[in-house]
Amino acid sequence: MSKPPSKRVSKRGALREACLAIVGPTASGKTQLAIAVARSLGGEIISLDSRQAYRGFRVGSAAPTDEDLSRAPHHGVGILEPDERYGAGRFAEFATATIHRVVASGNVPILAGGTGLFLRALTHPMFREPEVDPVKRDRLRHWLDEADPRHISRWARRLESAIDLTKEPLDPQRAARSVELALTSGRPLSWWIEHGERERPPLDARIYALDVPGEVLRARIEGRAREMVESGDWEAEVRTLERAGHAESRAFDAIGYHDILAVTRGQIGRQEALGRIVSSTWAYARRQRTWFRHQLPEASVRLDGSKETAQLARRIEDDWRSRPQRSGRE
Repeated sequence: MSKPPSKRVSKRGALREACLAIVGPTASGKTQLAIAVARSLGGEIISLDSRQAYRGFRVGSAAPTDEDLSRAPHHGVGILEPDERYGAGRFAEFATATIHRVVASGNVPILAGGTGLFLRALTHPMFREPEVDPVKRDRLRHWLDEADPRHISRWARRLESAIDLTKEPLDPQRAARSVELALTSGRPLSWWIEHGERERPPLDARIYALDVPGEVLRARIEGRAREMVESGDWEAEVRTLERAGHAESRAFDAIGYHDILAVTRGQIGRQEALGRIVSSTWAYARRQRTWFRHQLPEASVRLDGSKETAQLARRIEDDWRSRPQRSGRE
């Protein structure tokens, strides 16, 4: 079993960790590949998924099964209540602490998932939050939670002109963040991104990106969605969440949950829900593919995700074991 070197900080200030990341669009095979790599390298998996972190959302988020969890240690799965916030900043804090613990134990941290902004929060750390009166902040957040997203978008466009807020639809979380920061600090988000003190050194991870041909990925999405919908397990999960009062929670905005809720209420049939879910998931996967195509470092290793998991795992293992051991004096 390979043992990682201790962490270092380079002259450029980047945190040198024996850490690898397996990323790619939904249904590209990241979960099983990460497990295979963890078993061969003595690794522990840290979820790069913004929905698998919530308790009770395992089926619809395609979270690791009990069998998956027994095959390799996982972190960041089922750790939050449905109403909790889980943005990139909170993830980065959790992941950084977990990476340190895994390295200290002599194992290899393996970041795995499809939320690109979570990975970027580690490789390009965000600014440190300015100190704000907690009462004012909580009042503003309450207003943002209750306000019409279109109203928040209009505020965001007025308060933030230096970054791209022209795309439609405007990301609700990004818009709310822009408004919150501008009103509480007096400076726009773009100023803090450029001038704010960084929360932590950037993580220099070895990144492996799964590229899956469109027709293959679409078929995988359809097959997985069909299995999830027709099994009835997703409906059972949604009924449990609704009884617990979580149908209006943040986590319930994940793809497919409102469609399955409509099925349980007799508003639409399973086939209509399936069509909606496949369409939404495919649109999301296309956005992920575009993001990973343009936002990853040039040194990232691109892998053909249509190949067998065992073959891909060997490719990662060989590359990982043969990588140069950097001194931290670059």
